[in-house]
Amino acid sequence: MTRVEVFAGVCGHSAIVEVSKVDEGHVQVVIHSACEQITDMNPDLTRLQWKGKGHEVFKRMTESVVYQSAAKHIRHTACPIPAAILKAIEVEVGIAVPKDVTITFKQDADREAHG
Repeated sequence: MTRVEVFAGVCGHSAIVEVSKVDEGHVQVVIHSACEQITDMNPDLTRLQWKGKGHEVFKRMTESVVYQSAAKHIRHTACPIPAAILKAIEVEVGIAVPKDVTITFKQDADREAHG
């Protein structure tokens, strides 16, 4: 099982995403979070075909079942959870290594000088 923890930002919600390989071509995703919008995705992610003909995960964003589920349930377009789900799937199935992803806000030097 691959497990990632996501701190979503200003909303204050975090999530634990667990991805388990079901068989050679399928994974199961379970999301634990206090955010109902995120956990409402769980029924859509119980068995995802990531490999082979008819795969539904690693497609263009508008065609990926993960982003389609996010579009259906999550009102905040910039929510990082869908990307975290896909990263965890990549690691679980062995097509990527576990590497943390960060978004860091940097203050512009002019803004700091002028307060």
